[in-house]
Amino acid sequence: MQWNKIKLMFILAFLVLNIYLIFQLFPQEETEQLVLETESQDKVLSSVTGYKELSDEETETNQQYEAKKLHFTDEDLEKIPQDEELDFDVSSGDQLVATFKEPKELPIEISADDDQEQITEELSEFAEDYVLNGKDYTYWGRQGNKLLFFQKTSEGQTYFSPDSLLLVTLNSDYKVTEYTQTYIEDFKKSENQENLKHYSEKQAVKALQSKQLIEINDKIEVEKGFYPTIELSSKLNFAPAYKITVNGTKHYFYMLLPDYPYTNAPTESVFLSSLEPETEETQ
Repeated sequence: MQWNKIKLMFILAFLVLNIYLIFQLFPQEETEQLVLETESQDKVLSSVTGYKELSDEETETNQQYEAKKLHFTDEDLEKIPQDEELDFDVSSGDQLVATFKEPKELPIEISADDDQEQITEELSEFAEDYVLNGKDYTYWGRQGNKLLFFQKTSEGQTYFSPDSLLLVTLNSDYKVTEYTQTYIEDFKKSENQENLKHYSEKQAVKALQSKQLIEINDKIEVEKGFYPTIELSSKLNFAPAYKITVNGTKHYFYMLLPDYPYTNAPTESVFLSSLEPETEETQ
């Protein structure tokens, strides 16, 4: 009888010991896994061109911004350079549609092999010549017969907002037939925002690399700007964002939202589709 009690005590002791060892083992495995992931990330990022030059200082916050749509008037139309070459439609109020009386040739041919800086410069001059506040628009890229320009505010560049957009249409002869313009004003910080958090450029890049969106020997460029968010009021809302360009072709946005950062990778085709009016079939 005494021996049975001793055996039971040994069994219970070994059971408790095994449970303790299991709890000790799992945190160790998690720690080892974290170390391996960190070492792997450091190895990748050390090979990435443009990463070492980035700042690891947390200078950017998740301070949200707001803006108002410009409602175009006849007085605005009178300010447009070379307006005698254009017919205007501002019936929607916050959207200006300008049609060239004669298709206009672009100042430069757009090709993926050409110097993108020169293309951007030439097209910016074209916008200044024919668009209200044309100097405020930056050429983004081409999708089919559309050229996309995004508005730059006093606080910085906006991206993929239907409310700060210049959309130029080309015909089959590669000439401009019309453009559609939206414009925002009174761009400023939202009021009464608390619990601001700080973020760095390197933090944004590490978040992308952890999702395998940046690989060994890639080349990156990081710029700060603003990305539209869900409208929570009558005003337009924008979040600060790090635009991370990988190998000159892929663009990702590390958006600094109030609750937590979010990575978005928009495409021109999806963005343009979102601008099309809904039909009964798509509703």
